[in-house]
Amino acid sequence: MNRLNKPIVTKETIKNMEDMSWFIHAQIFDDLLIIAQKETNCFVLKTTDGLIVIDAIWPSKQAFDAIINAIKDIGWNADTIKKLVLTHGHTDHTGCGKWFVEEYGVNTYLSETDDIFWLEHHTKPDRPETWKDYDITNYIKDGDTITLGDKTIYAYGTPGHTPGGLSYIFPVTENGKAYMAGLWGGTTPPRTKHGVIQYLKSLDYFLEKADEKQVNVALSNHTAVDNGLERIVYSKARMSYMPNMYVIGQDGFGKYCQVFRTMSYDGLEE
Repeated sequence: MNRLNKPIVTKETIKNMEDMSWFIHAQIFDDLLIIAQKETNCFVLKTTDGLIVIDAIWPSKQAFDAIINAIKDIGWNADTIKKLVLTHGHTDHTGCGKWFVEEYGVNTYLSETDDIFWLEHHTKPDRPETWKDYDITNYIKDGDTITLGDKTIYAYGTPGHTPGGLSYIFPVTENGKAYMAGLWGGTTPPRTKHGVIQYLKSLDYFLEKADEKQVNVALSNHTAVDNGLERIVYSKARMSYMPNMYVIGQDGFGKYCQVFRTMSYDGLEE
């Protein structure tokens, strides 16, 4: 069958990242919630000692409200949010974090390199409302771990998309069965040859770590890459006897990550 081997990204795709008029969410594992708008999503990981939010969509109160409402909708307690973990220093991931800081006093996590990048390289230079607007309390680097209750997130330095980008591996469960989830932090490759080479080196490194950790669940923070919206719709309506579409096996995770290599090679040819 003739299927796309990479997402189609247009000016409309970029524009839609700022559309806060529509959100969707689904509990995709016993302990993992996904919340998305049209192009960008975040995750909430439940632990025995509270909740961890991973990425924060966009610097908009609507995005914050959507995340909180989703948490409440599935019966979790938003008052137990304790950590905000970021993949990198772009506005569509640092997002609505300031409201988590102001309302829940969360600890925030990002690499020091990308905290500086976030401050000095505005995604939208002409729009101050999208600039850095909260502090990072905990700098993390390659090989660090972030632990809360029974969950440990393994952090890996994967520069390329941004200078200090991070990717994560962490456990999730369904009906008592354990899985390992992998989240590649920086979706699109940079536009320079040097940057693409670094991006590919980071991808190879992350895939090595994913293999060591036996990652068998594929997550993305942009919906265009992984049929994200379709997977969420399916998960919301999924019958108990139907498979979890996020569980794709170790080989499947490697095949999924091929899209990042494909986009990189295409960029080098342009």
